[in-house]
Amino acid sequence: MLPPGQKPYDLALQIGLDALVESPPSKATLEALGARRKDNVIFVPALNMVLLVDLLRRDVFVKGSGKAKRKWAVLCVHYLGSKDVSVDSREMTFNRFLDAQSYGVVYQKRIIGRFLATSGRTAEQFIKLSEKIGGERLPEPGVRYRFFILPRVPVILVRYEGDEEIGPGANVIYQADIEHLLPAEDRVVSAELLLDALSGVDMTELS
Repeated sequence: MLPPGQKPYDLALQIGLDALVESPPSKATLEALGARRKDNVIFVPALNMVLLVDLLRRDVFVKGSGKAKRKWAVLCVHYLGSKDVSVDSREMTFNRFLDAQSYGVVYQKRIIGRFLATSGRTAEQFIKLSEKIGGERLPEPGVRYRFFILPRVPVILVRYEGDEEIGPGANVIYQADIEHLLPAEDRVVSAELLLDALSGVDMTELS
């Protein structure tokens, strides 16, 4: 059971930070993850912002702003805690990850359904919002953009137009090495945070 008043993301964050403090990532690991450390702070690019993991203050901040939202903070800390940073650049859809099979129905609702009902309702809207947060337009088929959620976590979001009988469709494509960089739930969360960003949700925690 959780201690009284304890929130799951707060607990996960503190556990992750404790692990980083006890066993900090090496310089080589940080370089492999596209991060860098200065004194007690680790700098991690995230979309068009930078997250600051402060090992002394035991928290994660958005550079030039305040505390990072807890989901962003936990995702970043888990990423820095990766033990295997080898590269596998193959492209994979979520349902191809063996440890994510039980998330299938949930993923369709939390990610695909939400995208088509919000920022991906039309191709024009998807293009406009993607450009706004620094997405990289990729060649067809479909309207597709690549976003770097974290330096080694590129996510490709694709919208297909459909026709008179079949409505628009969508897909999310990951790089295969995310399977050992982040657990399955964090892979879902990374796509959720991308949809948040497309919808204009701030990365900073509300005070």
